[in-house]
Amino acid sequence: MCKGVTRQAPVRKIIALGGLSLLMCGAAAQAAVTLSVTPGSVNFTYMQGAILPAAKTVSVKLSSGTGTYTATVMAGTPWLTVSPDAGTLPATPNVRVNPTGLTVGTYTGQVIFTSLAAGAPGTANVSLIVTAPVPALKLSGNSLSFTGPPAPPSQTLLLSTTGGSIQFSAAATPATWLSVIPTNAVVLPGAPVTLTVSVDPTLLPPQAAAYTGKITITATGSTTATKTQNITISFAVNYAQPTITSVWPSTSQIGAAATTVTIRGTNFAPATTAKIRGVPAALVTTYYSPTTLSAVIPASQLASAATLDILTNNPNPGGASAATVPFIVSAVPTVDAAVSAASYVGPSVATGELITLFGAGIGPAIPAFLTDADVNGYVDMTLGGVDVTVDGIAAPMIYVSQNQITVQVPYEVSAGAGKAIVVTNGAIISNGAADIVATVPGIFTLDASGGGQAAALNFSVATSQYSLNSAAKPAKIGDIVILYLTGEGAYAGTILTPTGYIVPIALSPLPQMSPLPTVTIAGASATVNYAGPLPGAILGVLQINAVVPAGITTSAATQVVVTIGGIATQANVTISTKP
Repeated sequence: MCKGVTRQAPVRKIIALGGLSLLMCGAAAQAAVTLSVTPGSVNFTYMQGAILPAAKTVSVKLSSGTGTYTATVMAGTPWLTVSPDAGTLPATPNVRVNPTGLTVGTYTGQVIFTSLAAGAPGTANVSLIVTAPVPALKLSGNSLSFTGPPAPPSQTLLLSTTGGSIQFSAAATPATWLSVIPTNAVVLPGAPVTLTVSVDPTLLPPQAAAYTGKITITATGSTTATKTQNITISFAVNYAQPTITSVWPSTSQIGAAATTVTIRGTNFAPATTAKIRGVPAALVTTYYSPTTLSAVIPASQLASAATLDILTNNPNPGGASAATVPFIVSAVPTVDAAVSAASYVGPSVATGELITLFGAGIGPAIPAFLTDADVNGYVDMTLGGVDVTVDGIAAPMIYVSQNQITVQVPYEVSAGAGKAIVVTNGAIISNGAADIVATVPGIFTLDASGGGQAAALNFSVATSQYSLNSAAKPAKIGDIVILYLTGEGAYAGTILTPTGYIVPIALSPLPQMSPLPTVTIAGASATVNYAGPLPGAILGVLQINAVVPAGITTSAATQVVVTIGGIATQANVTISTKP
């Protein structure tokens, strides 16, 4: 008999154990009913300002049988709801969250399901993570327009963030004429970054259509839509008014063939043309750079003596140059230029300096070189049937050819501007001029261009050997480099008649400059051991022996500068050095 059960209670089950029969009562025979909720954890994420998260369903059921349920939300979680909150089991109610108004953080709650058919409730644990919105990088504009020349002022844009900090980089394309600063920065809330955009018209020839470029902004930590943004740049480079400063050559003889001249000035462009004032048609013009053109003067303009006024012209709004440069069509050749035979710089030349005269047809057809026909120790004043005077004083003749003559400026010529140079080639007389100064030194270069590798020797202190200075044979620090110049002016007071004097190899002592010239190698002061004439050469060719100083940055193109009387040599001369 089951305790507490009447005889009429039904027997649910008989269990046989070891030959015994046990009678089980109905209440004990039935297992306890449980309520389960699946999943037990429901997770939501929400970014502020976004749409609300979608509902998530849970499965609620009894372990056996049927029944009803009631759902309640844990107190203090107004953002959490469940629907329906009551019904028949099994059921799949929806769990929802409404994070509107919640600050950034992690929130937890519970939905508790109860049923009279079950002994214990079931629980769904709910987690809600609220995050800040991804910030967007905002630009105050997406295009800029510039116009030049002159160089237009820089323009600015502001970069700001809608929320958190954003790191960005800025890159200009093309970087040749377009630039932007900063190229990297961080934009903070309340602290916009100013982007400064600049353009450089000096690298762009004018043209009808505007040049285009862009600034690309690449952001880190921003919205997808603002991760990469472009700022379009438009740069209209207009034609400026050109100038014309020189024409080379500046003369021609009557009846000459069409002559190509080099024109120098400013604000030249591919569409620039050269013209002869008063002649409607432009000359055939070739653009080289913003400062250099060439143009062809046709033979028809060279048929008779005239002065042709050359000008340059740009498309609007540039117009024509305000000034012109004369091109002289002469019955006789003219000396176009008188420059240093070493540096090719003019028009200032020094007494005793070797200078070169240029001009079409100023010399003989057959070249001739320095002579001392009477063996008197002085360079001849006539060479190849040509003689030259400077300010009326005969000049020693070094070299003559049809279009080039090299002479020495007589030491007797007094200083002054526009001193006359007269070339007499038989019956033909050509005129030129130069400014005479005390000193204007120039270094002879290896390729006779006036620049680059100096015509220099090395003297090795270790081996006592000479070698030609070059990239293959650089001068070591501590060695002596031997330079050759002209334009040093008068210094050899012991020589009574210096003009044209050929320095004897046996002359002793050799005169030296006092004070000695200043020499810098790679910007460092070099010790000068000797500054005087080159034995066997005409006085006016100066030899300088200088020690390569310690501590310099050595290279195959080490700049060397000589200063005499406060005047420095041309700035683009180099020697080769090594440690």
